[in-house]
Amino acid sequence: MAQVQSVERSLSILEYLADEPNGASIAQLSAEMGLAKSTIHRLLQTLMVRGYIQQDEQTGYYQLGVQCLTLASHFLGQLDIRSVAKENLKQLSQDAEEVVHLCILDQDEAVYIDKVESKQTLRMYSQVGKRAMLHCTGVGKALLIGYEASQWEQLAENKGFPKFTDTTITNLEQLKEEIGNIQAQGYAIDEQEHEKGIRCIAAPILDAEGKVVAAISIAGPIERMTKSRVQTDLVPVIRKQSQLISQKLGYRKGVEK
Repeated sequence: MAQVQSVERSLSILEYLADEPNGASIAQLSAEMGLAKSTIHRLLQTLMVRGYIQQDEQTGYYQLGVQCLTLASHFLGQLDIRSVAKENLKQLSQDAEEVVHLCILDQDEAVYIDKVESKQTLRMYSQVGKRAMLHCTGVGKALLIGYEASQWEQLAENKGFPKFTDTTITNLEQLKEEIGNIQAQGYAIDEQEHEKGIRCIAAPILDAEGKVVAAISIAGPIERMTKSRVQTDLVPVIRKQSQLISQKLGYRKGVEK
């Protein structure tokens, strides 16, 4: 039982450090986890030996180590959807001249598993491995069309509807209306709902059984991604690539309208 507890505590340390880009001290970890500093130190030393943790020589803070990246690389390499969609993402980025993402659903969150950068400047939240909430992102809402009504209610209970900007969806009724629109048109729009000044269009990826297994998106600043450009230029290209990826996965009906 003690071994299981040690594993759980070690994983908690790794998860905490994943959200701390500058690292954390033993005192900080001790306070956060409610464990003695000696216990934290012992766990950190074990993780350091295995390469999962490293210590910054200047600050003395502990950070994630290279072994975490190694595991992440192996995991991403095993995701068939990532390799299947690779060429389509490149083509979509070329067509749109904006940053392109591929996301999957995990524990009621969208996880970025691939990204093709744009030659144009863009600062935004996205990064491979990062997570995003479903109610306020284009990819999140595109993934949500695979949910049943009861799952939307469970999502509301588990995650709530945190407000990030003035246009963020903040209740279940708004979300249901939005999902209906997405199902009808085949794509989702993030109208500066997570980051002010960033507009995003996303489309679902379906497998052979018609299940939503991923979503792709195009994101950019509102100055470049105007509403007119989104509708005229970007809707056709993202729907085309989402359909092509879906077909590669065995879906034969195209993205449902």
